[in-house]
Amino acid sequence: MVKHWLSYDEQITLLQERGLNVADTASAAEFLSRVNYYRLSGYFRYWQVDPMAGNNRFLDGSSFEDIQRLYEAEQDLVAVCDEVLHPIEVLLRTRFAYYYAQRVGTIGTFARGDGFTQSPDPNDERVEEHALANLDRSKETFVSHYRDELKTGNAYSIDAYARMPIWVAVEAFSFGSLSRLIEASSKSGVLHDMAASMNVSPTTLPSQVRSFVYLRNRNAHCAKLWNHAVLDRPGLLPNIVRRVKRNHRQFSDHSIYKIFVALDQVATKTGLQHDWLANRVEPILATHPLLAAGIATPARYGEMSTQLLTTDH
Repeated sequence: MVKHWLSYDEQITLLQERGLNVADTASAAEFLSRVNYYRLSGYFRYWQVDPMAGNNRFLDGSSFEDIQRLYEAEQDLVAVCDEVLHPIEVLLRTRFAYYYAQRVGTIGTFARGDGFTQSPDPNDERVEEHALANLDRSKETFVSHYRDELKTGNAYSIDAYARMPIWVAVEAFSFGSLSRLIEASSKSGVLHDMAASMNVSPTTLPSQVRSFVYLRNRNAHCAKLWNHAVLDRPGLLPNIVRRVKRNHRQFSDHSIYKIFVALDQVATKTGLQHDWLANRVEPILATHPLLAAGIATPARYGEMSTQLLTTDH
């Protein structure tokens, strides 16, 4: 189907023709000038009759303002996420460099892969390759200061990082690369030292860090959190799950909320925040039950309660 350019006013008209109630067309058009129609289409589909089959008619009682409020409440939640995601990431970089230097080595050892458990498959990429690729691409002055111009072809050789301390290198690793290194550091004792210093379980920490990377990347790319089923689920001890479900709300295993629980646990145990989940997340969810449902128990198109979708929120 050929897609035609539509002005913001024409986009509103199209939504109205499909049965969406728009109380203030001027305000709605202004909102679409800030938030792409296509971005909102991922939310619209929950209010449409059967979008997968091409039926884009909206359910009776569907309101543009309800969808806008949902989106804006979700953005409030994203902002609250950064309050813990950023300091936790910095803490993880700090603790990894500290204990890796203590346990394995300070200068250049990471580039050789010392202290990391590698895949038994010789065809798999070595763990440290992800971190080295970050360093190769980096244009930071502190990286070039410690990186020698030793190359194999167009790529820097391992020896190019023979002078680089781990506490310097760790600041140039992506969060994803750091996560891989932490997970591969169990046998060397680095993972266990990190977990002990953070007062968290070494068995759940690697999956929790992966989930933090997952959430951070979705937020960085402005991706939808509402009704999103998480791929990288964090591990949680059973007593923590029971306590949160008793004190706050039920949540599914693949929910964004489960990552929030893990963030709260790590932030509390490390002293970065106190009761972040209760004090910062729950007030937003408590005032928006539609947002809360999609964050705690994500559903596919057609699976959410019509009453929940069309009630004035």
